Amino acid sequence: MTATSIPGPAAGRVERPGSVPEAARLLRATSGSVLVRGGGTKQGWAGRVPAPDLLLQTSGLNGLLEHNPADMTAAVQAGIPLAELQRRLGEAGQWLALDPPSRTGATLGGLLATGESGPRRLRYGALRDLVIGVTLVLTDGTVAHAGGHVIKNVAGYDLAKLVYGSQGSLALIAEIVLRLHPLPETSATLVAGASVQQAVDAGQRLLAAPLEPVAIEWLGTGLGDTAGDNAGDRPGRLAVAFEGSPAGVAAQIADSAAILAEAGLDPAVVADRVDGTDGVWAEAAQVRRAGPGQSIALAGTLPGDLEAVAAGLATAARSAGAQADLAAHAALGLHSARLDGTPEAQARCLQQWRDAVLGLGGTLLLQDRPDEVDVALGRIGTDALGPPPSALPLMRAVKRRFDPQSRLAPGRFGEWW
Repeated sequence: MTATSIPGPAAGRVERPGSVPEAARLLRATSGSVLVRGGGTKQGWAGRVPAPDLLLQTSGLNGLLEHNPADMTAAVQAGIPLAELQRRLGEAGQWLALDPPSRTGATLGGLLATGESGPRRLRYGALRDLVIGVTLVLTDGTVAHAGGHVIKNVAGYDLAKLVYGSQGSLALIAEIVLRLHPLPETSATLVAGASVQQAVDAGQRLLAAPLEPVAIEWLGTGLGDTAGDNAGDRPGRLAVAFEGSPAGVAAQIADSAAILAEAGLDPAVVADRVDGTDGVWAEAAQVRRAGPGQSIALAGTLPGDLEAVAAGLATAARSAGAQADLAAHAALGLHSARLDGTPEAQARCLQQWRDAVLGLGGTLLLQDRPDEVDVALGRIGTDALGPPPSALPLMRAVKRRFDPQSRLAPGRFGEWW
């Protein structure tokens, strides 16, 4: 990393507020740039942030404020690690239905700010769908509340959805109220070798059936390795998971296996858990985490565009001389690519894949990557964010309202702000 970006540099001041009033006082008492950091698992996402005047660590805001098992809700401070929250909720047979790749070190505030989710998003929704209340602290020290502690409460503006994916550029997320789910009694996964073409067909069949899969994933590796092949025929694996009661899971597995067989696949039932600790789900989670010298890019398209997305990535990787793996939430249109190779090869691959995704009406964000890839992107005239969206004027208006001096996470959205 360079000496002027986060993660990496020392901030001018580091503070760890232990309460909402303390956080408000800290923000009110400073006038320089501010970066909020939770577990630090996604500080490299989007644009680079120069060393801030004030680094606000949320590790002091790490409490489980309230848990109502009967109502299936919990109120937490934003710095609580997801793993710790799940452990404590599990003692009551409940959990927050969220399984991001960074689940080991991520905090709830960081997950809401970045919008990271996992395969189970198909069944339970993203974190924005599981939040029923939020407390924010603005840069002038104003404390704003929205929502409440009951699922049907609709009081106030939906600030949780506003800060979802804002990358810490609008406000400090201080407290979150969550809706919970019972822990599933059992789970099972169907895994079948499938080309991307077959995966699209099988996924459509499954979604049209009276079934409730918690996740449908297609995993393809080495997409740019072979020249001259049809990307639609690229071999990969399709994984379909179900959770719930033993009888319900068994019935749905049997029905799904029949549907996959009708689609020309040969599925096998495995005990791979969707939490990403073993089997195909662990491999998919690994594709979404950058190793040394690697980059991760996330594309969003219509679910039916998976074949074109994979073809575009294969072509880009082959042309650029890069290596590329793809893990796709096949029924959601969310596609994560892990790129390897020289910084120049990764940059060229990203640019070409972005062009293909934008041609489909989609979006693409570069997440983790080495600084050398940023330098290479600059040489070819692009960056981690790509062209601004059509909603940029509205986004700028919201930014001016919440952070008029642009103190929070400067650089995170490049020249957009």
